[in-house]
Amino acid sequence: MKRIIVLSCLVLVGASANCQNKKSKKQAPKTDTVAVAPIAVAPLESTTPVAQVAAPITEAQKAKLKEINKAFKAEKSRIESDTTLSSDQKAAQIKMASKEKSKKIKENFTPEQIQAMKDAQKAKKEASGE
Repeated sequence: MKRIIVLSCLVLVGASANCQNKKSKKQAPKTDTVAVAPIAVAPLESTTPVAQVAAPITEAQKAKLKEINKAFKAEKSRIESDTTLSSDQKAAQIKMASKEKSKKIKENFTPEQIQAMKDAQKAKKEASGE
């Protein structure tokens, strides 16, 4: 009787292992993927109207952007270190400070420059692997 139980257990274990092997064989084979950085290709001739080309960011604008970011970071750290506020109140105040930062950036930069900064930030984030 013991032999029959042991033999049947072995058959069940073998059958379940065999089924698992068949399932893994049916799945698509996994291949190693390699992250490739996007390649910038310059067009042969410009088809973009001159008015739509983003103006480069000037040194004065870079200084203003640093000033805006520095002020935002100081405000954010002040809010985060305030022990009298709840976490919801802190989140709301940080959100308001972020909106104020965005408003200041929109006042000092053209929409094309803002988009260029966002694209550069996105490319930097992708390059770092995040």
